[in-house]
Amino acid sequence: MNRNKKICLKHRIATGAAACSLGLFLAAGAPVQVLAASPQFAYSTEKWASLQDDKLEFDEIADLIHEYNSTVEKNRIEYKDYQGKDSNEIAQEYYDAADEIESSIEYPDSDDANYGSALAAAQRSEASATQMREQGDNNVDDANVKAWGYTQTEKSLVQQAQNLMIQYWNAQENLKSVQNQVSKAEKDYETANLKLSSGSATQTDVLDAKETLLKAQASITTAESNIASTKESLCQMLGWKYGASVEICALPDPQEQMSASVNLEEDIAKAQENNYQLKILVRQVNNAMTSTLKEQYQTTLTSGKEAVKSNVQSAYQNLKMSEAQYEQAKRSLELEEKTKQTNDRKLAAGLISQNAYQSATYSYESASVAKETAAMSLLQAQLAYQWAVGGLASTQ
Repeated sequence: MNRNKKICLKHRIATGAAACSLGLFLAAGAPVQVLAASPQFAYSTEKWASLQDDKLEFDEIADLIHEYNSTVEKNRIEYKDYQGKDSNEIAQEYYDAADEIESSIEYPDSDDANYGSALAAAQRSEASATQMREQGDNNVDDANVKAWGYTQTEKSLVQQAQNLMIQYWNAQENLKSVQNQVSKAEKDYETANLKLSSGSATQTDVLDAKETLLKAQASITTAESNIASTKESLCQMLGWKYGASVEICALPDPQEQMSASVNLEEDIAKAQENNYQLKILVRQVNNAMTSTLKEQYQTTLTSGKEAVKSNVQSAYQNLKMSEAQYEQAKRSLELEEKTKQTNDRKLAAGLISQNAYQSATYSYESASVAKETAAMSLLQAQLAYQWAVGGLASTQ
């Protein structure tokens, strides 16, 4: 087993991994012990082995984020400072910090040699203590608020990683499209030279064809770079070291006509109930120490509920639009496939030129890329709707 991401001190240097409470387990067949955020009993032996290999499956993303993402790990450690505390206890910590600052303030005598700088230092400490007391007065956070916030962050990172994996395969399809363009540009350049030799084209036509070819070839480099950078970002989010050799497995197929089974009004209610930010705001309203603060958070809560409703409705409309675009892309590909089959027979019978056949092939390949791209857009729209209902709809 040579997977770099499972060596705690190597892939979590920046997060202070030595302080983590990590589960130690020995994977089946692995020659070294490896560390993860959860204890061994959190998953089956088979599941651990799957998470340990250098293959990224789409349905592993949530577990990999939970176990190996540095932000999630940092939040897990920070939460220990808030666990079990109510808003008054957290406010008291601010007051205690203010008392400590005030007790350490030393006011200089006016005839001291460093009177000016010492007085400025004392005044800064006074301001810091005042700020601490204000934070205590305005505190509306407690352990639940922190837990919901950290959970929201983790779920958002899962969604981000899912989108990155879709983006990676989108970039692969884009590379196919660019390669198709290069093949066509090469053929056009070859044709332009032949026409120049026969006197049916000018040197300008040849130069234009060459310029188109060069631009298409340059686009391949850009497309390949985009694939590499997207893969690197995705893998590092999930705990792999920079440059690790990881196989990105295929995406799942999108659901067929998911919107047909959606009850939008029920899902809006679920989205408002599940929304992490709304849960936080409800708690903050209850924790607010003054009527002014309560009104402030209540206003934000009210507008947040309306924003969640609006965002779920938008996600639903985008889902329906993506379904329509996917169906259109499938129909277009079906037509191109029939045309290709006809052209295959014509080519075999000598009833179509090689140039005409190649042109039709380019059209088929473009339709194939368009269908795959539409499928990924639909998958992304479905996930976006599910996440919105599941608690991540924007409250803005």
